[in-house]
Amino acid sequence: MDEGFVWRAAEVTFPDWNGTAQLNQWRSTDLAELAGLDNEKWLIVGFEIGGGERGHHLRVVTIERDLIPEAADVFPKIAAENGGVIPATEFIVHDVEPYDVLQALSHNFQLRMRARGTRDLPIWIESQVEGPEQPLV
Repeated sequence: MDEGFVWRAAEVTFPDWNGTAQLNQWRSTDLAELAGLDNEKWLIVGFEIGGGERGHHLRVVTIERDLIPEAADVFPKIAAENGGVIPATEFIVHDVEPYDVLQALSHNFQLRMRARGTRDLPIWIESQVEGPEQPLV
């Protein structure tokens, strides 16, 4: 595999915040359909929402369904047959609002980010209060 790259955890140049995210998907929502992909050809194995000051983008990471063997534990088998990696295609999805896709996909979603200096320290929530009213934008 001379070309390409390993798809890794989220990474930015100066990580002032880092954290985790988890999503429980609506069973009836088809991410491939939302991204405009042929569900018969592609199986989505990852997605990314990223960007910056100029806007955010959606990318989906897929494998060709032709590579999926007839077995219960398919991903280790695909990796074993391809030098220890799962060969994938990353699509940059245009003409969609990434957060609309995230909302359509989410039965339950949680993103937790923490300031760099607190990374390895427990944070104890000792009270919860309602925030101030926000001005209309």
